[in-house]
Amino acid sequence: MTQGKVPNVKELYEQILKKESLPLPGMEKTVKIRAMERAKKIHAYLLDRADRLDVRCDCCWERFARGRFTHYVYETPWDEEETEKHFCSEKCEEAYLYTGDFSYFLCERCLREICSQNPSNGWHIQYREYDGEIICLKCYQEAILKDGVEREKLEKGIIPGMFFSWDNREAKEAGYREVLGFTNFYIHDQESLDAFRSKALEFMDKGYKVVIAYESLAIGGTEGYVTLMVKKNQGDPDG
Repeated sequence: MTQGKVPNVKELYEQILKKESLPLPGMEKTVKIRAMERAKKIHAYLLDRADRLDVRCDCCWERFARGRFTHYVYETPWDEEETEKHFCSEKCEEAYLYTGDFSYFLCERCLREICSQNPSNGWHIQYREYDGEIICLKCYQEAILKDGVEREKLEKGIIPGMFFSWDNREAKEAGYREVLGFTNFYIHDQESLDAFRSKALEFMDKGYKVVIAYESLAIGGTEGYVTLMVKKNQGDPDG
């Protein structure tokens, strides 16, 4: 049974009255009150039964899920189809979706709820902060390919970037080129960090958009290999 087929309280009330014997004189109002109370209880019971699903709760796995706690999310930013998550209660829904490292976040640009980390994406964090917004990697990629990485982060000593496909295909297709001497550049100490930042800021000062491709990073991002890629705001880079 679905909620659409559950009779409403008025319908149940009328059905109950039809089955009642004629009330004694003076008892008409009492019979109607009792019929309405019974109709409300039956209606609540039927709604509860109709809301039950034939799947277990994705959080506790002990109880069957309820339709009203079905949630639609995305496992990776590049998924085209949403995934249904089923829960038995609001408590399980909150615990599964919004606590722990593998919780879900709302991308402030595409407005989809996406898993913070996912094994199919190498357990990488699937969101970034850009221009004051928390956005998914897909939106972040679109943003930096269009406008470049944020200068403010480079000035603060941060190396903002992301993992592209093999050979940094997305950046190259968007017109970016690799900077000689800063391809697969190994950042491992303050000196190498400053050298990379200085080169990126130098290109920005010359009117280039800058994108940084992560090639490989140590756990925690404390060191690793990155590639500096640039594109002139108008026309092709002149080197």
